[in-house]
Amino acid sequence: MTKSHFAYWKLIVEGILIYLVICSCSRSECTDGGLLWKISGNGLQKPSYLFGTNHGMSEHFLDSIPGVFEAFNSVKQFVVEYNFTRPKKLDSLKPINVDLPPDTTYKDLLDEKELAILDSVCLIYFNCLSEKVNLNPNALIMSLQLGMIKRQSQKWAKENPFLKIVNNRHESIDSRLMGLAQEKSYPIIELDSEEKMEQLGLRDYRILFSSDDLQLKAKEMVQSIVELQQDSLIDISKKMVQAYYEQDLLQVEKWIFHPKIFKKEKSELFYYTLFVKRNIFWMDKILFSIRKNPVFIMVGAGHLPGKNGLINLLKDEGYIVKPIK
Repeated sequence: MTKSHFAYWKLIVEGILIYLVICSCSRSECTDGGLLWKISGNGLQKPSYLFGTNHGMSEHFLDSIPGVFEAFNSVKQFVVEYNFTRPKKLDSLKPINVDLPPDTTYKDLLDEKELAILDSVCLIYFNCLSEKVNLNPNALIMSLQLGMIKRQSQKWAKENPFLKIVNNRHESIDSRLMGLAQEKSYPIIELDSEEKMEQLGLRDYRILFSSDDLQLKAKEMVQSIVELQQDSLIDISKKMVQAYYEQDLLQVEKWIFHPKIFKKEKSELFYYTLFVKRNIFWMDKILFSIRKNPVFIMVGAGHLPGKNGLINLLKDEGYIVKPIK
């Protein structure tokens, strides 16, 4: 894997939770409770635990979550969406193409007004005009959206330091728990597979675009940038992070699924694929793991609530799932 391919894959997995602010779906059933849930019953000899993380929040926030370290120390395995400490292997998959075709710039793909919008954000986040940016629309939209939210979070941090999205994954909740798992020599089980992400269209985010036509992708990318710059969407993203800080899963669900961001068919499909399809795909591994040994399951908080959230899916399988507060 080249450095550019690895950087893009890292960008994708770091940006998933942050990208929720532009996802949409129909409102699903809420689940009352906090971020940490105990899984018991249905023949389990020892309980397992389900924890909703925020991939961009500071590791120090863990100290404010009741029972999280006691639960973590009581298990034998650590289950995560993906093991970001493991060198990525493409196996039989083709490398992700993150670049524009040779001799192509966004000036060839956009009209004057669209190009001006793109240039304005590229100057902020890349310190250059778009003609110097070689990332294709798939890679560029993720990079710009992640940059916008991170930039806004610096302002939110004036009210509350925990609202700032960390710039370094090593400072995050995920990294701290991963480090503890490695210290304890816990086996680390990955829920995602690159093959499945490829199949779902999430590996390179092609699912966000209407077609493979490069010009159409570029135009849709600019439209997404315009929508993300709207104050209402930025405000919603702030409230979602704040709800996580307050450890209120009901409010996390409310702001993730806010009607103002339930607009586009492609966004609805993206949400359904990113959450529902992945949750269902994950369940086989989760069930196998908790039946074998007690585990601590860490996934993005958006995967917990709702009719097709992991809490309800586990209950549907006959397990008792209760919040630890």
